[in-house]
Amino acid sequence: MSSYELQFARITNSGKLPDRFLTCQHHQSADLAKKNMGEIFVLVEMLSPWFPTAQVGQMIIANFVKYYYQGGSTSDLVNFENSLKGVNEDLAQITQNGETDWIGNLNSLLAIIIGNNLHLTSTGRTEAYIFRDGKINHLTANISGPVEPHPLKTFSNIISGEIKNQDKIVFANKELFDHLSLESIRQIISINNPQVAALQITKLLKKEKVRNVNLMIIGLGLKEELSGEPLVGKLENVFYLDKSTDSFLAKISFLLRGFLAPLGKIISSILSMIKGKISKTIPREKKKEAPPEKFDRFHQEFIAGEDRDDSLLKDEEIKYSPDFYIHHYNALNTEKERKSHEQNKFKMTRMFGLLWSKIISAISWIIATARDRKRRKILFIISAIVLIIIIGLVIVIRSRSAQTSNLEAQRILDVAIAAQKEGKSLLADGNQENAKEKFVFCLENSRKIQDKILVAKDAQEISKTCLAELDKLTATTRFVELKTLMTIPNNAKSFFVISGQIFMISESDIYEGNLVGGNPSKSASIPTNKGNFIAGARQDKILYLYTSGQNLFQFDTGTKKLETAKIVTNGRWETANAISSYVGSLYLLDGVLGQIYKHSSSQEEFNAGEEYISTVNVNLRDSVSLAIDGSVYVLKNNSKILKIQKSKLQDFSIKNIPTPSDSLAKPIKIYTDADTPSIYILDSSQKRIVEFDKDGQFVHQYALPENFDKIIDFVISIKSRKIWVLNNNSVYEISI
Repeated sequence: MSSYELQFARITNSGKLPDRFLTCQHHQSADLAKKNMGEIFVLVEMLSPWFPTAQVGQMIIANFVKYYYQGGSTSDLVNFENSLKGVNEDLAQITQNGETDWIGNLNSLLAIIIGNNLHLTSTGRTEAYIFRDGKINHLTANISGPVEPHPLKTFSNIISGEIKNQDKIVFANKELFDHLSLESIRQIISINNPQVAALQITKLLKKEKVRNVNLMIIGLGLKEELSGEPLVGKLENVFYLDKSTDSFLAKISFLLRGFLAPLGKIISSILSMIKGKISKTIPREKKKEAPPEKFDRFHQEFIAGEDRDDSLLKDEEIKYSPDFYIHHYNALNTEKERKSHEQNKFKMTRMFGLLWSKIISAISWIIATARDRKRRKILFIISAIVLIIIIGLVIVIRSRSAQTSNLEAQRILDVAIAAQKEGKSLLADGNQENAKEKFVFCLENSRKIQDKILVAKDAQEISKTCLAELDKLTATTRFVELKTLMTIPNNAKSFFVISGQIFMISESDIYEGNLVGGNPSKSASIPTNKGNFIAGARQDKILYLYTSGQNLFQFDTGTKKLETAKIVTNGRWETANAISSYVGSLYLLDGVLGQIYKHSSSQEEFNAGEEYISTVNVNLRDSVSLAIDGSVYVLKNNSKILKIQKSKLQDFSIKNIPTPSDSLAKPIKIYTDADTPSIYILDSSQKRIVEFDKDGQFVHQYALPENFDKIIDFVISIKSRKIWVLNNNSVYEISI
């Protein structure tokens, strides 16, 4: 069986570009047991240069390499497919977390080569060509076309095949072909190995001052054929368009050849002339013939040759490289300045000498005193006095600092008290807006000094009073502490309350607990390889759970049975980041593409999805949640709410949220139904649930405890007058 070896080279940039992020990389497992899994080649171009999107590009590379080499299948293609699936799910996750700038801006190609087998996939504007026997085959002709971007479909098509001895492969972004024709590239690559070809292409691109190119050249050869060539095929050669192609040693060599060699000849000729004139004036002595010298190899290689004469170089013949700079300093120009400098130097030396001698004497005295039992008490007394002085100084400094700090804290407290009094006075006069400003100012100042011991108690009281006044003015019910009803081990994503039972869903498991408390138990688990839980909806006692693998499961909360939701033959579930149920139908929201898919039900299965939005006037991109009461309400991540009836956009907006927090900061869920007279929105950043009527007018808000740091979901029961909130992995109850 023939043994193959890869030669490859890369052309990219070492630094940042103003309009894009570029990188192309090669990876191979350091684990010897994974060597048979082949080598990875990746090319990533992100057209948005900002840091978060650049991190997305690095994440794609790192996770693809990790997932592939962790693959446990005996099939390389299966491992490749699973690694792409993992990357797609990671991209979907960061999109749900609000990082969407990379969508539509990613051009990437991922490939693995095992022996002489190639698997590759690409997205966006990237190209792959194979050059064989002087002919060109466009590998990505059928997989790089324009498609509607979606995270879970980022890498969705794979090309696999066998490469042959002497084949050359090119992976590149589109910009390469704006500067070099495909025929020119073929000619360069066909007659050179990848390193030499990359060097020539780099020089051509640099000549045109091109930097926005990302390119990899890979060649396959038999090991026995490559063994006679210079050992460069095993090296990962990188050519940077923003760096000089020549090495430092090559530049030095060029300078020696171009400057020092001709200069040496000039000096040599001058010395020869001087030597000739001197020889004429000195009488010659008859030389004795010396026996012939025996030259060893060292002499022949390094010493033997023409005589070399040295002489001083003229100033005008000395040239400086622009890579160096000369640092100038001011010398002492006069004798007087020189003597003064020497005197000062002598004085400083003498002073340091005296100081050093005193230190040595003191140390010697301390040692001698410590050794003498009779005088040891004197040392203890002196040490105690020094220690008392140091402690006294520390106490004085700290007391003065504390005094200053306490005075400042008292001043801030006085300002807060004055603002509180002004606020109450304005409130008595009916000036609510100005009163709110004073209470906010009072609250901000009192919170600054709640850690200062002398004023902490008063500051807390003032803060509590101002907050209570603000809550009255802003229709706010505030909760300081809530009781935990149920906690699961990890990764809680959503929950539902049905007939006094709590059903919490993690990425892959369903837990059940009781509203009255107690330990939860695991009821069911989503099958492996079906994706992680993304969104859920409730219909009576059935929970519908949608996963990142575009699968839908139904869970019967009565029988605790989990099964795949049936859909008509050849039907499939669309990509979605939120779902809702209404009158037997399921609605899937794709906030990336900006579409809602309606699946009506018939008997025991769902029909294929129908696009609910049929007009371009309704923009649902960047939507995060939806709720249905006959009308469809869609919440966008910019806090805007769209109301849709029969696919038509209605005139609707939320309004009159009271100051100071008069806008939603990070809304993540909207809730209403046919039995609920209000619309509720979870604003996780500002730790509150805001209530509006069905016309969008503000009604009330519920402020959650300050120690809630990861508010994920909420459920409301109008009949029970309860709100349940999911924070981290625990559920809490609120009475309204």
